[in-house]
Amino acid sequence: MSPHQTRFRLLLDEMHPSRNNFPILNNHHDLKHIFHDFKLSGIEDPKVVSVAKSEGRILISKNEKHMIDLCKEEKVSLICVTEKTPHEEIDSKITSYLKKKKNKDIFLYKISHSPRK
Repeated sequence: MSPHQTRFRLLLDEMHPSRNNFPILNNHHDLKHIFHDFKLSGIEDPKVVSVAKSEGRILISKNEKHMIDLCKEEKVSLICVTEKTPHEEIDSKITSYLKKKKNKDIFLYKISHSPRK
């Protein structure tokens, strides 16, 4: 990580595997998992957003439909990932996106799978 790169605090929703499946993000940022790190299983979406807000974390979720409105309401940054996007692609695309971010202002970002031709 370059000395000028911002280190973001991220939270993986329960639908994602453990943070060990995202080695680049886990190495360059403060990545936590709602279940594996916070021991919260089966909690409802508003509670997940509440944890992200109280911890000052950017939420990474596959549940775009419900999370967008909740995150806007609570002023929590959200990165939405489509169901078909492989872990390696999530890892590299989020890392690339965050590398370009200079500040921690609230944002919404969507990642979708781009099949190779």
